[in-house]
Amino acid sequence: LKINVVKKNYDGFILFVGREGFGKSTLSFQCAKYVDSNFNLDQVVFNAAQFLEAVKTADRYSAIVFDETMGYLSSRGAMSKFNKVLIKIMSEMRSKNLFVFLNIPNFFMMDWYVAQHRTTGMIYIRKRGRFASYDYPTKKKLYMAGKKYHSYATPPNFIGRFTASFILDQEKYEKKKQEAINEWAEDKKFESIWKKQRDTLVNRCIEGNFMNRKELAEVLNISVMQIGNILQDKGD
Repeated sequence: LKINVVKKNYDGFILFVGREGFGKSTLSFQCAKYVDSNFNLDQVVFNAAQFLEAVKTADRYSAIVFDETMGYLSSRGAMSKFNKVLIKIMSEMRSKNLFVFLNIPNFFMMDWYVAQHRTTGMIYIRKRGRFASYDYPTKKKLYMAGKKYHSYATPPNFIGRFTASFILDQEKYEKKKQEAINEWAEDKKFESIWKKQRDTLVNRCIEGNFMNRKELAEVLNISVMQIGNILQDKGD
């Protein structure tokens, strides 16, 4: 992980990729503890809001793990929003020389800038206890070669094994994760209700000639194309 390099003038931004249950959390926590002896459950986050707060309040040279364990980034829309969050906070990550470990299910869903350029390396969990490691240049080759079919066929720098040792209090970890899942589910429910209300408003405004598409887009802070998509879904 080149700890000394990070502590001089940069950060360590590593992706941990693999199917749920293969050990991304286990290995990323072990690595976080290795680079930051004070690493604890407070430095594990489960959503973008927690991630932003953790980076903002982190001590210099500390480790943060974004643990995507609940489908939070499963859709393209969610991943797109998260990529934007990452780009926003990258300068602060670097200024504090943080070690940031991001657990995600699919390497190829990352924005190209994050996946190819900004991340230091990537660790692909092949199955429980086994991983393949890609350094900066090899990771770029993997992204370019495998993007179309989401293929991890590009040879890694090396392969290795890791133990099943869970270095945090698992009961407290599961409790914190469940709280995040409940919060995420409630947000999704609210988002669904809000979208229905928005779509109803759009259709009634257009049908009643109260506003045109451009005016509606400005009021709702969305694109004219989105207005068109909403109307198309209604059969406009």
